[in-house]
Amino acid sequence: MGYLVSARVFKRIIFLLILLFIPISAAGADKFIVLCYHDIPEVALTPYDIPQHIFIKQLEYLRQNGYNFISPEEIRQAKQGRFTLPDKAVLLTFDDGYLSFYHFVFPLLKLYRIPAVISIATSWIDQPAKQISNQLMSWKQIKEVIDSGLVFISSHTHDLHKEIVYNSAGNVGPASSLFLYDPANKKYEREELFSQRIAADLPESIRIIQKETGKRPHLLTWPYGEFNNLALIEAQKLGFEIIFTLESGLADLKHLEKTNRNMITNELGITYFIQALKKNFADQPKIRAAQIDLDLIVNPASYEESDRNLGLLIERLVALGVNTVFLQGFCDIEGTGNIRSVYFPNRVLPVKMDFLSHAVHQIRIRGIQVYVWMPVLSFELPDAKLNEDLKVREYKDGKVKITTSWYRRLSPFDKRTLELVRNLYRDLAAHVQLDGILFQDDLYLTDEEDFHPAALQAFEELHGIKLTPPKLPEERLQEKWLSFKTNILTQYTQELIDLVREYRPTAKFARNIYSEVVINPKAQNWFSQNFADFLKNYEYTVIMAYPQMEGIKNLREIKGWFSKLKKEVDRHNAKEKVLFKIQSYDWQEKSWLKEKTLQKEIKFLLANGINHLGYYPDDVFKNKPNLQKLYDISAKTLP
Repeated sequence: MGYLVSARVFKRIIFLLILLFIPISAAGADKFIVLCYHDIPEVALTPYDIPQHIFIKQLEYLRQNGYNFISPEEIRQAKQGRFTLPDKAVLLTFDDGYLSFYHFVFPLLKLYRIPAVISIATSWIDQPAKQISNQLMSWKQIKEVIDSGLVFISSHTHDLHKEIVYNSAGNVGPASSLFLYDPANKKYEREELFSQRIAADLPESIRIIQKETGKRPHLLTWPYGEFNNLALIEAQKLGFEIIFTLESGLADLKHLEKTNRNMITNELGITYFIQALKKNFADQPKIRAAQIDLDLIVNPASYEESDRNLGLLIERLVALGVNTVFLQGFCDIEGTGNIRSVYFPNRVLPVKMDFLSHAVHQIRIRGIQVYVWMPVLSFELPDAKLNEDLKVREYKDGKVKITTSWYRRLSPFDKRTLELVRNLYRDLAAHVQLDGILFQDDLYLTDEEDFHPAALQAFEELHGIKLTPPKLPEERLQEKWLSFKTNILTQYTQELIDLVREYRPTAKFARNIYSEVVINPKAQNWFSQNFADFLKNYEYTVIMAYPQMEGIKNLREIKGWFSKLKKEVDRHNAKEKVLFKIQSYDWQEKSWLKEKTLQKEIKFLLANGINHLGYYPDDVFKNKPNLQKLYDISAKTLP
């Protein structure tokens, strides 16, 4: 009788036993860490070299702290459901095939039975590129490490691990993600020619690796971690199963075509390595941003003067210590907010000067990330009739007419608008090596807008209700009408986001929001904007925290107003996703704010735990705001 159990207990035992044999599919089992190393010499000569004694410390830390080394084959099996990734899974990868791997790393891997990946640019082995300072392995040595069964080979492309000229200024960037610029003909490479270039290179790397090692590579490592969707399509056609980038953070079994890798550098040694591991390399730096008018920098009559001005701006940005710039991508010299030309080649609007790509490049190489600041609807099209046909309509004084608002926007409900703006953003993403985009504050619809015929038709199709202007929607329809307009603006930006990421897969997106929308629920009616909606759909929501524009001048009242905004941010638990952008110029008074006032605002916001902070505008020629007195904007001076 002692061995008898109740039916209920028996079922629980069976249930627990079944659980033991079910592959774990929770987030932890789907995620793993990939580390990216380069040369492992005795003495580091570049930031990408890890000295041998540091590498041993890192390896020992991983071994002694519960990390489990995995192979790409185990990752493939886990993807197929035939293997469960262990907790704290780590894959080691080594780029370029340095000789130090053969003489130093490989013996350690054999000693500890640790698998690893080597990424080989096939054109480099017999003829190393100029940027390679240390010796690479020979094909004989590569074959030896591959034959061990511990080391797996990844194509690092054949001849794409190089930089090409990609704009009229002569800047160079990764060949695997940018379009060639032909200075002789002043033309950019077409998309089909870019795809052909990738399609010719990758099979050659496969052929050579198979010939030299007897193994057909199923792994691909993008040079510099850079690619676009066109390149990815060509890679997937060839059957590459795991494709490595250099985007930081955890890798995911669900997205092996974009496998995150974390670059290991020697700059902060073992301490940084341990801290980064504990955070899964996902630590987001606090943003300190300046929003910059490119109109102030560019002289359309002189490229040379524009370039000199850009140099002055960059030195100022570096001195300020900002780590992010919201850089104007459009021309608005008249200050109307309604855009007739831009600073990049495109098929929609005239080009004031092909300068944006160069400006972004020059700022980024100083270690500052660049979001291109762009309108979404407020464009003035060259075709006058089409321009008027597409304009947002408002109901005013008993009539429906083209909007008289500050921003004379195109209606987001007309499919022709989306087609035009998609083309504009496609050309922006194709030609500019941007880190992200800041959507302008022209993305709104007032309570009197949009009575465009396309909007009325879309509303009828969605709700089965015909609105006949000049009659406003009845009260019972107001909520549907508001939701209808708010949603279209979000859907519209999502279309642009998806498009931009075809060319810039790691791009992040921010959107300006009016401060009144954050603190006053009724304001959604006035702008068709919703704070919670913003937080859900964009990496960052940029609150235009302009107290002087709201008529608040007293410092005590300003602090109280900031506190209201902060309270709403906290209520939404959105500290990491919100950037406070303050004004440095009083547009009502037509004067720059006193540095003392600006400084107190900055200190108040930082002291109250604001994570991300920026300001607008900036004038490099007038030193406004004052460089010496604005240093607290820097991320280096966080309390």
